[in-house]
Amino acid sequence: MNFGILGEAKIAREHVVPAILNAGHKVTHVGRRIPGQAALPKIYGNAIETDYETLINEPSVDAIYNPLPNHLHVPYSIEALKAGKHVLCEKPVALNLDELSQLENAAKDSKAFFYEAFMVRSHPQWHWLKNLDIGKYQSSHFIFSYPQQPLGNVRNLIKYGGGPLFDIGCYAILSGCMLFEGEPKVLSAVAVKSEEYEIEKQVDATLRWPNGETLSLTVSANAALCQAFTVLGSNGWAKLNVPVNPPETTYAYWSNGGLEKGTKVEFPACNHYQLMVEEFVSQSESGHDSDFLFSRIITKAINDIQKIAGLTI
Repeated sequence: MNFGILGEAKIAREHVVPAILNAGHKVTHVGRRIPGQAALPKIYGNAIETDYETLINEPSVDAIYNPLPNHLHVPYSIEALKAGKHVLCEKPVALNLDELSQLENAAKDSKAFFYEAFMVRSHPQWHWLKNLDIGKYQSSHFIFSYPQQPLGNVRNLIKYGGGPLFDIGCYAILSGCMLFEGEPKVLSAVAVKSEEYEIEKQVDATLRWPNGETLSLTVSANAALCQAFTVLGSNGWAKLNVPVNPPETTYAYWSNGGLEKGTKVEFPACNHYQLMVEEFVSQSESGHDSDFLFSRIITKAINDIQKIAGLTI
């Protein structure tokens, strides 16, 4: 499959483009807002540099990867779908339900396939956790934080959909979607505003799913680098060491009860970005329908958290 890349994002050149190439596909075009200002990094090889619109309408391109800033996910994904291109779009795909509905409608009208690039869904540790017998799920706890980003970083700009709630809170809510059934209700949410930027620097929230399972989350863009995920069941517990950005080989622990570390589980070495690309291509080529269920749950939950915590929408 021939891929075109919208923009020159760090996640593209460091993770997704290598994953596309390692999966046996080609990156033939790279679209830039202002082409020609600087040479393309070596990872792009002989890819043709062009602007966004030309890339989207290039007949030889089969699929578009969209890692643009959050506020540009929906408009450029819609344009790509209208042009008949399959779309792999970075998370979070939408900033509100209205624009998500526009994207859903565009996907329905197109024969192309849309997929939100949550690479964690492809990692075997989440499949293991979903099938682990620790009784009925009762509660889960998700922490993800990283240090403050420098001035000018898009994560600090609210007009671009910045802030840790959009950036990494979507992973926290996704963890509940992967383990629990139905749509959650936000029970509580508090935010601490940044002293330097117009975004929040930390959000703490609790969500409850229809069968009573709860998810407590902490996401911060102004703290030590940290990731952790724990789930409690009626007959045991489990912990993922690094739930979102695991190294090639990663570990989990579980137990049927007790205060010790528990049983250690080592997962086979893998690259979940490559697994995601392979899944995206397989579903694209098989004519699979686009599925926005998790996207809608996550977008609504984020907007509800924003309202309860008094954040700008």
